[in-house]
Order: sequence, then C-alpha cells, then structure tokens
Amino acid sequence: MSIDLDSGDSIFLNGTAAEVIKTYAVGDLDYLRAYVEEIGVKTVCIDDVEIERKQDQLGALEPAAATHLHPDHESVSAEWFDLRSQALQLQIAHEQGQLLSISNSLVRLEPYQLACVNWVMQKLRQRALIADDVGLGKTIEAGLILKELTARNRADRVLFVVPAHLQKKWIRDMDRFFDISLTPADRQWVDGERRRLGEEANIWDQDYQQLVTSMAFLRQEKFREELDDAFWDFVVVDEAHKAAKRGESPSKTSKMVERVADNSDSLLLLSATPHDGKGEAFRSLIEYIDPFLVAEDQDLSKEAVDRVMMRRGKQTIYDDDGERIFPNREVGTIPVEMTYEERQFYRAVTDYVKHVYNRSEQLNEPAVGFAMALMQKRLVSSIGAIKATLSRRLANLVDQQSTATSLSEEASAYLEGEDLDEQDQQKAEEELAGLTITESDAQLEEEIETLRDLVSLAEGIPVDSKAQKVRRYIQQLLEEQPNEKVLLFTEYRDTLDYILELVKDEPWADEILVIHGGVDKEDRARIEDEFNHGQSRLLFATDAASEGIDLQHSCHIMVNYELPWNPNRLEQRIGRLHRYGQEKEVKVWNFSFEDTRESEVFEMLQEKVENIRGQLGNTADVLGMLDDINVDSLIMESIRNDEPASATKEELEELIDERQRTLAEWYERSLIDTSTFDEESRRKIQEVMDQSEDVYGSEADIRQFFELGISALGGDVEKAGSNLFRAELPDSLRRSRDGEPYGPFTFNREFAMDHDGIEYISPDADLVQELMQRVLDNEQGAVGLKLLPFVDEPGITYNYRVRFEDGTGEVIREEILPIFVDAAHRDPQQRLGQRVIEGGTIKGSPDGDRVRTLLEHQSEMRSSADRYVSQRVESRRDKLHERRKEETQQELDDLEAYAEAERERIETFIADYERKAEAGSDMDIAIRRQRDRLSKLEERIEKRRRELQRKAQVISLAPEVENICLTLPI
Repeated sequence: MSIDLDSGDSIFLNGTAAEVIKTYAVGDLDYLRAYVEEIGVKTVCIDDVEIERKQDQLGALEPAAATHLHPDHESVSAEWFDLRSQALQLQIAHEQGQLLSISNSLVRLEPYQLACVNWVMQKLRQRALIADDVGLGKTIEAGLILKELTARNRADRVLFVVPAHLQKKWIRDMDRFFDISLTPADRQWVDGERRRLGEEANIWDQDYQQLVTSMAFLRQEKFREELDDAFWDFVVVDEAHKAAKRGESPSKTSKMVERVADNSDSLLLLSATPHDGKGEAFRSLIEYIDPFLVAEDQDLSKEAVDRVMMRRGKQTIYDDDGERIFPNREVGTIPVEMTYEERQFYRAVTDYVKHVYNRSEQLNEPAVGFAMALMQKRLVSSIGAIKATLSRRLANLVDQQSTATSLSEEASAYLEGEDLDEQDQQKAEEELAGLTITESDAQLEEEIETLRDLVSLAEGIPVDSKAQKVRRYIQQLLEEQPNEKVLLFTEYRDTLDYILELVKDEPWADEILVIHGGVDKEDRARIEDEFNHGQSRLLFATDAASEGIDLQHSCHIMVNYELPWNPNRLEQRIGRLHRYGQEKEVKVWNFSFEDTRESEVFEMLQEKVENIRGQLGNTADVLGMLDDINVDSLIMESIRNDEPASATKEELEELIDERQRTLAEWYERSLIDTSTFDEESRRKIQEVMDQSEDVYGSEADIRQFFELGISALGGDVEKAGSNLFRAELPDSLRRSRDGEPYGPFTFNREFAMDHDGIEYISPDADLVQELMQRVLDNEQGAVGLKLLPFVDEPGITYNYRVRFEDGTGEVIREEILPIFVDAAHRDPQQRLGQRVIEGGTIKGSPDGDRVRTLLEHQSEMRSSADRYVSQRVESRRDKLHERRKEETQQELDDLEAYAEAERERIETFIADYERKAEAGSDMDIAIRRQRDRLSKLEERIEKRRRELQRKAQVISLAPEVENICLTLPI
C-alpha cells in the first residue's frame, strides 16, 4: 500500500470522491472498502485502482508560498470566497425554519395569510383544514405552503383535487402567482400516460408530477386500486365540504378523498363552509386530517379542533390602527312589478312546467323533472332566457330528438350533481331543457301546440319590466355618479345576450365589458385588467366570473339581474367585490319580480342569511348550513302541489332554524370559532417575516449575488432602466441560442407584479439556482484571504455547515456557522466570524510572515474551531430535541387516548357477543369480526406510534467545513 489509510479519510478513488471505511488483507492481497460518491459502498483490491488522498482546503497552500498571497490571488480570491459563501447561504436557506415563500411569489401577501402559512409550517406534520371566509385568499395560502414544501424538497408528488369548474382557475393562479405548472389529469392525460407507460403501470404513482384533477374525475371506480397504491407528498382538496361524509353510506367523492388523504404526507383541506349545521360532515373533515385525533364515540373538543383547523372571518381581521380591514356590505332588493301580460305569461309557463313535472314524477323520469326546474329558473331570469329555452324545446320536440334515455356524458354528469365548467353546464342544461316524455303521438302533439302558444306569448313581450328597470338604474347611476363602476351578474348566457341587445344603443354601451364561459383565460385576464384600470365602467358577466377575478380595487356596486337558486353562488358573486383591499361599503342590489313564488322564497332566504350573519359574524357558516338543502326541489314541490309560497317558506325556515340551533351550540362550545387577527398577531408575523429575510436574503442580497456570480463566470449584467436589467449570460447559463441578451428582468417583487412581461429574479428562480450550483461546483472560493480593519489579530475563519435530521430523514434545521479563531490564543468567536463573512476586503498585500504562521498552525486552530462547534451543535440538538419531544408528546397522548377509547368500545362489543354466545346464540362470525377489528386497530396504532417516535428523534449530522478564509488585520 503506497499511502496509509485510516477509517474516515477522504480520498479520490479512480478520480471519484470517496471515504475510507476500512482496509484489510485477504492472503497476500490488500483490499479497501470505501463509500464512493453517487455509487455507494465498494470493496476493491488496492493494487488495481488509483488512490489519491484528498487534501483539505488549506492543504494545497504551501507555507513557502505565503509571501505571494493577496486578496486578488486566484488561489485565495476574496471575491470567489464571498461568492461561494453567498451560494452556501442560499442553498441552506431552503432548509431553515423560516418562511421562504415571501420573496418567491408574485402576489401581494397579506400578514394574516402569512400567519396561516407559518402556523401550518410550524406543525409537526403539514396537515390542516383551512376554513377562512370567502375572499380571504385560501388559494394564495395553499400556493405559499406548496412553495415552502418545494423549497424543503418535500413536494415531489403533488395532487390538487378540486371541483371541475375550478380546475382552470387553479392552473391559472398557481402559474400566475407562484410559477407552478399544474398538469390537468383528465381523460386525455390518462390515455397518454397509459400509452407511454403501459397498461400495467400505476400512472398516479410517479415521481416529479404536479397534477390537478376534478373530484368527479378522480372518484371513478376504475382508479380505486391505483389510488390505494399511490402516495402523495402534498394533497390539496378545494371545496372540501363537498367531500365530507353525510348519512349512513359515504359518497364516492368522500371515499376517494379519504383514500388520497390516507396516502399523503402533507394535506390541506380548503373550505369556507366546513360546517353544515349538523356536525357529522365537519367531524369527517377533521378525521381526514388526523384519523387518530378523537375516538369514534367521543365528542370533538375545542383543543382538538384548534390543533388542525385555521379559521378567520372577515369581521375578525384588523389593521394596525385597530380598524376592521373589511368594510360593511349592504344587500337590498329592488322589486319589479309585472305587467298584466307578463303575469299571464308567468302563470301559463308555470302551469306547463307543473303539468310536465307531475308527469315525469308519475313515470319516474327525473331528468325531465330536472328540465322543468331549469325552465322555471329561466322564467324568472328574463323573457330572453325563457323564450330561447321554449324555442329550443319546441324545435327538439318537432324534430323528435328529445329522449330521457340517451343523454350525453356531460348531461348525465350534471344530473348526478357533478360540477361542470360554464360551457359544459350550458350545453348540459340546453340538452336537458329539451327532454320530454309522452305516452302517445297525441300527447306529443298537444305539448308541441302548448309550446307554440307559449313562444307566441313570449314574443308579445319584447322587453320585460325587469330589463327596463335595470337599464334605468344604470342610466341614473352613471348620470349621478359618473366615476362609479358597476358589476352586473346574471345566471344565464341567454339573459346576458338579451340585456346586451337591449342596451346596445345607450350612450354607455361601448363601455360594457363581457365575461361568460366562452371567454378564454387570456381574454378574461385582459377584461379584468381593463375594468380595474381602464375607462370602461360596466362589466356584465355570467357566473363564469363569480370565481377567480378580483375587482375590489375598482368597484363596490353589484347588480344581480336575478338571484341564483343556490345561496352559495350569490356569496361567490359578492366575494368579487367584498374582499381584502375594498375600501368602500359594498352595495348589492337584487332585482326581483314581485308576487312570484320564487321571489317570496328567495327574499326570505336572503333576509335569513343576512340576519344570521349579523348574529354569528360569519357568512360562510350560514352558507354551510344551506349547502345540502335542495331549494330547487322545495320550489318544484310547491309548484307540483299548487302550494302557496308561504308553505315553502315555512318548511325552509324550519330547516334553517334547526341547523342554526346546532350551529349556535357549536359556537357556544367554541368548536368553530373564528380566530382574531389583530395588532399583536401582526407584530408576531412581522417578526417571522424579518427573520425570514435575514435568512434568505433581501432584494439587494440577491442582486449582489447575481451580478457578482454572472461576472465571475464570464458574463455581464447591465441596468436597462428603473428596476430593469439585461444580462449577457455565460455559456454555462445561456438561455437562448441566438446570442440575444437575457431580459428584461427585475429583482423587485413589486415592480414585477405591476409590469407584465418582466422576468422576476427571485431567490428560487431557476437561473439563480443554476448560478448557485455553478459557483459551488467551481473549485475557487474554497479558500479566501481578506484584509479587514476590524480584525486585531490574524486568524482563520471556518464556515461550518451544521445539520439536524429527525428519525425519518427529514431535515429539521440547517445553518452556516462562521467561526473565527485567532492564531495567538486559539480563541474561537462566532460573532467576529460572521463579520468576516460579511466584510469587504481591503486591497493590498498582507505580511508574508503572518500568512505563513496561519498556514503552519492551521491544524491546531481547526481543532479549536471543532471543539467550539461541537459545543454549539450539542446545545442546538438539546433545544431541538426538547421542542420535538413536546410536539410529538401531544400527538402520542392523542394517539393513546384514541387507542384506549377504541379498544374499550370494540372489547365491549366482544363481551356482549360472548354473553349472547353463552346463552346459545351463534355469534362466532360476529366475535371473529370484532377481534379482527381489534387486531387491525393495534397494527394501525403501533405503526403511527413508531412514526411519531422517529419524528421525536433529533440526529446531528457531522459538521462540515465548507470554506475557509485567512483573515488578517490591515
């Protein structure tokens, strides 16, 4: 053996970095067992390989060369040392316990949102129910948490499960605000992956995939086994209340969400309406987050709920001056009196609807009954909507194209209650509206004649009274308040077209912007921008705009052309204006035909919502109570039975009152309280924000690193305007083949948010991360030399990387500790070490003797630094262990309480069955089943207990010196 090798020595084995495990002989041959980077453990004959001892950072510097060294010398370049130190800090910042997403997202972040993100990230496991009110930004909070997990390398496999009509919104928002690309997992994706990977592969269980899919799509039975075998790093379920368990048999959606929740590490459930006034559904959401939190026969406690749910209402968020940041809102109804002709038409259509609806009930054809409910809704929307619907239905019957048995996939899905985007919903509604059932040709001919009469009556009413009143309202408002803007909503495209045709000759017609389901996302964003910042004062929209656009900075007046039969839809509309940033009282005007069954019911409903909201302070809770109340069915039943509207109102009021009592009881027990975000809350999150910037670097820090790094690698950065830059990138970072400069780009978040087409250079931008890796891969910067005015004695500064993991391998904490050790006294100092790292060197040549002394005695100085760092590691490990112990102990206590209660419940069943068996009953199967349950319970408990015990471990990885700086006084 040509060189002596000891266990732990760093070597190059055939040019590849390796670490010696041991050497030993087999007969006359000597063998080396070593861990080789990127290969693993190998045992080789020493005679057959090249072995070179790996020198430490100072090993290449000979004391004799000391007189030639200075801060600009390539062997000890201070510039490269600083660059490498900055790259190291950037790299380890991803593992720190601070918020990393603040500077990496192009969205205006509110302190209460960051407080939510911080709460989730400080938890032992990132599993939570975020139940903030409509308009507080749950989408933003989910995106920030995903950025935090991504920065910590804990978001390789990501799944968003959302209602179908919200998929495009999630894709747009994640891309726009967070530079996160979500792949829609739909039929086309499934077919493509099956072809690519083969039919046997589990397409849902792949590395490096970030998917968004709809609840309706994912709940298909054909995916069940694959989802059982898939595992996700991070799952987000939006509108999670739709997946809650209700009744004896859980829905397909709730089973699917439970499946992905069980097979996920981090989990976010998002819902503004988590509670429906019963309790069972809310409990199931809590159990998705943590199935071991509360045993089946025990009540939820406030402490248990607080551990997994974050909930803020608009009424409980305050600014620095103690003022509520959300203004009040006023919701009023503008009654519209029907003309004689309109009233006759309303009665005629309602009679027709009742006749066909009753026939559908008798013949058990629910699709036709559904079609009649759609027709009744359009009747009270506008003359334009009902005339178009009647005409289409007439054409279908004449062509004999309508049958309730051959529905399209979209129409069938809509009938089953699936969420569709607006275009698919419109197609489904049009198809359903044409369905009928007739038992004879005579019946068919009779219905055709009835429809012809109704269409003729509709044509006799060219403009309905409501349209006239809305037009006059807008005209008067714009005359009296010419600087105001108005948002008008209607449920149906037919009604929207009808209004636009009516007002086409008005002087303000050219100011009308329009959004409906047929407007693509690029045009929608342009229209939103024009309404917010341009001259146009009117935006007319269908419910395609009721989610995903923010108009609070430009408008505070809303007109609802008709009330949607779903109160949640109305709240989504209002949420476009009544959200953070709105400075004026929001005024909502609902136009409604007087003396109709629908207007009576919905005026009562709206009044009830506003009254309960006033008592509880949270609109979302009221809407949660109404979520599964079928208002459509109640109205159609009253039409079918010729009941007055008062009967429907009474039945609806009883339902709401019963649920309000349950909700009030839950409030009394503080189970679903909204937390207050006040001045103290702001102060606490500001401290975290300040600490986060210290860790990750300010805008100026990132700019300095970027400019120095590009320059050091042979490129150049030049200013191209206020906050604007362009760069000639080095070949290793080239972004285009045509040699064009890279840019324009900016380091300023605010500037990037206010200007389209400007690249934002954030700490985790791909270009910054590539630059960081290039710097760290370069051999330069491992040793530096600085002349500093604040250093009294020559010494060496060692940059240590200190790292802690838990028993699962997750990084708990990582940091860089710079330690200065002076040559004379071997006295280690961390604070002075930090100043050396941050300090800029003086140009000049140091005293050669002093440099030589440092090189000759560096071994003793390193030993002193090692002892100092070991003490710091021990101290940090003890504190981390104490914190981890506290965090895991709470979960262990919950687990043991759960296990004890469940064990007792199952053993009670067994004891009861055994008594019956002794009395002569055959209870063998029942007893065996319960014992099997008990065995599975013990397995689940033990698995979770072991996981928590591993989480409680704190393991210190060996501190490593990343780079070294020879530090001398001037």
